[in-house]
Amino acid sequence: MKLPIRHVTAPAGFRAAAGTCGIKPSGAPDLALIVSDVPARCAAVFTQNAVVGAPVIVGRKHTARGPMRAIICNSGIANVATGQRGINDALAMCGTVAKNIECKPTEVLPCSTGVIGQRLPIEKITAGIDRLTEALGRNKRADADGAQAILTTDTRPKAARRSVNIGSTRITLGGIAKGSGMIAPNMATMLAFVTTDADIAAPLLRQALKAAVNADASFNRLSVDSDTSTSDTVAVLANGMAGHRPIRSSGADPRKFTEALTELCRDLAYQIIADGEGIEHVIRVRVSGARSQPDALRVARSVADSPLVKTAVHGLDPNWGRLAMAIGKSGAPVKPDRLTLRIGRTTVFRRGAPRPFNASAVRKTLKRFEVPIDIDLGSGKGSCEFLGCDLTRQYITINADYHT
Repeated sequence: MKLPIRHVTAPAGFRAAAGTCGIKPSGAPDLALIVSDVPARCAAVFTQNAVVGAPVIVGRKHTARGPMRAIICNSGIANVATGQRGINDALAMCGTVAKNIECKPTEVLPCSTGVIGQRLPIEKITAGIDRLTEALGRNKRADADGAQAILTTDTRPKAARRSVNIGSTRITLGGIAKGSGMIAPNMATMLAFVTTDADIAAPLLRQALKAAVNADASFNRLSVDSDTSTSDTVAVLANGMAGHRPIRSSGADPRKFTEALTELCRDLAYQIIADGEGIEHVIRVRVSGARSQPDALRVARSVADSPLVKTAVHGLDPNWGRLAMAIGKSGAPVKPDRLTLRIGRTTVFRRGAPRPFNASAVRKTLKRFEVPIDIDLGSGKGSCEFLGCDLTRQYITINADYHT
């Protein structure tokens, strides 16, 4: 599938290339390279899983050091639980990129995604990096190939673009992402790479990324299967080549940039949940009336992650008792006599008592691709919007067959 828009090379000063280096038995593209023509400020967030891939270990160190020039990503093998050899391979990927684009190895962010526990065919990868360096371009094909090469069990590439005015100058943000299974919000939730030609200081960029990934219905507010990956990384490179006035901490510019980055992240997050492994329905859980925002998040995640809620949605079963169960087990303070539940526009439970409702109308709602579930706890002003999906037989088939 070719994407119709420019994305990671749409901002000024970015090039990309992708191709096949022989990791995937299918022969599908498995290596992508994104390069900034000048050093770019970087902000990144990584998985909180205690078992992490070698690229995450290396990436955390490199992104903490200062400006970056490139992102290199392979798919098919995650380079996780591979010991010092895995670290060496991640460093070799960085070193090869650095040699080819004439920068420091610490200015390269390595990423890998795929099967855990296998070693990378590093000679094939470094040879592939040499080929990609020669093919770097700024066009739709380079963008589309890059979005395709980072995929694993995804059924389609994921990309987005946003623009915003800083003063009289139009700046651009472009991003790609991958993710379909092993998706749960404990930052990050997959791989996502964002480029922008904005001139923004690193501390402000980090603040903007933190706000964007934690916004309602963004990367930290979605879950396919409650499993936090070992390789998750979200990174933003900002090279300042749009030529506008620098974004300062005061005024409207930081807010405008953060809003644009948040919109882009939400777009990519929805593309991920909509391509969840085997899904037939996206579940949009909206919680209001919680004592606090963290309590609202606990409730929303508990509902979205519940296998019983997921299977009820898949089976078009208006069994609101499963919602009540998931809310009650969340750990957040819940008073049933203040609780109200709605599926779509239909109220099924109000302030401690079930409501008569038209089951056929609710089933009609459950047939939609996106199923809205509204929960009012009636105890405060905390709120949250969270994205989940149904659990299908196809999810089991995909993961039963995904092996080493």
